[in-house]
Amino acid sequence: MYIIKLKSIFIGLAVLICVLITAGVWHRAVETFAPGEETVSVPVLMYHIVLENPDGNKYTVSPADFENDLKFLSSRGYTAIVIQDLINYVQDGAALPEKPVILTFDDGYYNNYVYVYPLLRRYGAKAVISIVGSYTDTYTENGDTNVGYAYLSWDNAREMAQSGLVEIQNHSYDLHSLGKGRQGAKKKSGESSEEYMAFLTRDIGSMQEKCLDKLGFAPTAFTYPFGLISNESADVIKALGFKASLSCAEGINEITKDPEQLYMLKRCIRTPSRSAADILSR
Repeated sequence: MYIIKLKSIFIGLAVLICVLITAGVWHRAVETFAPGEETVSVPVLMYHIVLENPDGNKYTVSPADFENDLKFLSSRGYTAIVIQDLINYVQDGAALPEKPVILTFDDGYYNNYVYVYPLLRRYGAKAVISIVGSYTDTYTENGDTNVGYAYLSWDNAREMAQSGLVEIQNHSYDLHSLGKGRQGAKKKSGESSEEYMAFLTRDIGSMQEKCLDKLGFAPTAFTYPFGLISNESADVIKALGFKASLSCAEGINEITKDPEQLYMLKRCIRTPSRSAADILSR
């Protein structure tokens, strides 16, 4: 119970930061589109923990909540895609469904495997799960499968990825923290650009190598922990070969054939009081 309460506070801080980002404390440039340029609206929903009994955790939804979202999306003609589908559309002109939507799950909780994965299979939907390498290493080693607080093992991640329903993405190797003198993947006060970029390259690059070794592929998108961003990070992300990145900024993405549109994708957080229907009706 204590661990779950701590996670609720931890995720609450993350959402507060996301709100600040949306308000403009950290911001991205406003996109501009050429007259007549083709755009595709792509909402991205952000989930975290899925549990049968949320126990008051404000940022945990139940399996029934998630299933209702899947039913709503299907009834309104939405098709869940993954980041690679978006990359293929922008870079290669591959077709997208008429109403695409992306379902993302941050942090790589074991309960995503227990509750989300079976529902994806049942409804034939796809989702993106961004995992933290150090968490996955730890829970692979200790074998703990408590649905309340455990994280995915590499075997869990591999099984879901091989199903074709789950796309695994990079959420850093060990930057999912607001302590240790650093806030997520953000530059520390007094840190030079060279030091920061070297540090970020080591952490995120090691996660790419870990995924290649354990899963057989390197992720194509980076999900910023807590949405915390520094200007220099964009160059590191691109240098490491990422074709897209996920932020915590709120909004619906208007995607063109410009590859730059794939970076800092906006997302709408799903809470117990804010369903997919609520989000998309606005």
